Amino acid sequence: MLTGLKCPGCGSQRAIHALLKGDVIAAIRFNAMMVAFIPLIIVLLYAEFQRTRKPKLYLLVNSNVIVWTIFTIVIGWWILRNIFGW
Repeated sequence: MLTGLKCPGCGSQRAIHALLKGDVIAAIRFNAMMVAFIPLIIVLLYAEFQRTRKPKLYLLVNSNVIVWTIFTIVIGWWILRNIFGW
């Protein structure tokens, strides 16, 4: 609110609420990145819960390449949504 810019997570709660009601289009309008990241979030949670059984999966999804790629996507989304008003 201080800067007038939208953060990368703005609208995530409304997007989750819309998804829970089955309104995918509204969820995408609220925060498209959040909707697109749902499969990734599921994989990350699965890897966390299977950490001791599948340590290779856990190490793969938590590798530096994956973390930096996600970071870059989030920063890119932040910039684009403020330039284009998404």
